[in-house]
Amino acid sequence: MSANFGPTLQEARARLDYIINISRVDMYKPVHIAEVLYYSRTNPAGLDVADLNTYRNPSLRWRNLITRRLLNKISTSSARYQHDIWNETAMPPRFLAVLDLENKATKGAVEKYIYLKFTEKQNMVSDIILLLEQANPENFKLADLFEYFETNQAVRRSIDKVYEIVVYSLFETVVVALEAQVTVSVPTINTALLQEFSDLASTLLGLSVGQSSHTLPAHVYRVGVTNAADRGLDMWANFGPAIQVKHLSLNPNLAESIVEQVESDNVVIVCRDNDQQVIQTIIRQIGWGRRVRGIITENQLIAWYALCLRGNFAPLLAATLLTRLAEEFKKEFPQSLELAQFFQERAYDTLEIPLFWQ
Repeated sequence: MSANFGPTLQEARARLDYIINISRVDMYKPVHIAEVLYYSRTNPAGLDVADLNTYRNPSLRWRNLITRRLLNKISTSSARYQHDIWNETAMPPRFLAVLDLENKATKGAVEKYIYLKFTEKQNMVSDIILLLEQANPENFKLADLFEYFETNQAVRRSIDKVYEIVVYSLFETVVVALEAQVTVSVPTINTALLQEFSDLASTLLGLSVGQSSHTLPAHVYRVGVTNAADRGLDMWANFGPAIQVKHLSLNPNLAESIVEQVESDNVVIVCRDNDQQVIQTIIRQIGWGRRVRGIITENQLIAWYALCLRGNFAPLLAATLLTRLAEEFKKEFPQSLELAQFFQERAYDTLEIPLFWQ
């Protein structure tokens, strides 16, 4: 590509493939591109791919319509993060224009190519969910699950979500099995203050003058879907800890920012074994380390899963753990039953695509 000419089709496809390859299973960014191409092809009067202003904001809605239909969820990332797709390092308008011309000439082949890649990733996760549903305590090994996502390029970017699911499933299973309880109470000396703020105490603490304490079961909760750039809270427990799951390589600055952004005096960090030393070094050197209750590593997770599935208490824990693991995978990666109908509606199912896009 020279200064006098725009990108070639080969260069535009290489850029698209790069974005697909680094995308999570949800493929929000590739779907974003596909929907702009679709609207440009089917509604050419209102869209000019060379002019970002004609689709920058509307395209968020177009993409959300599709991901809500196919995945039952939409991107919760910041608007700035979502708009990064059109930056120079991703799919700037000049690259998109090349794909747009090709897409129109082939009656939607580029769109179909993107959605075929989307289907491939969804099918791979479907296979994992099926294996989890069929797994038994004797043959399931957590290390194999980690290895699958680590070594498979199509789903590698979703390994951090896998860690969250694995951690949550383990923690919640054990906490519930322990029948742990949490008690909230106000000492008698503060009865007058409790009465003064009775409405607030009732709403916030579930307490009143006539009921100055109550006990509830302990649980762990996932906060929800976050994006790759987020460093916020992943899980929290109604008995104190805020839980951060990090699979990305850590450095001292990132480790410090993780704890600083979680407002809790009891932070539990889950990380790879190689990153444990980095975090421990930071904890010893910086004051906020006192807020870290503990560090859990990948090998500890693997050992604890083995205990749950094949240890002394396997009859109590194993089936519940595997069921919860499979259910959380289905929630995080909802498998679309709409894809076949979607392909038919858009005539992708009968569209012959050029050899270049096969």
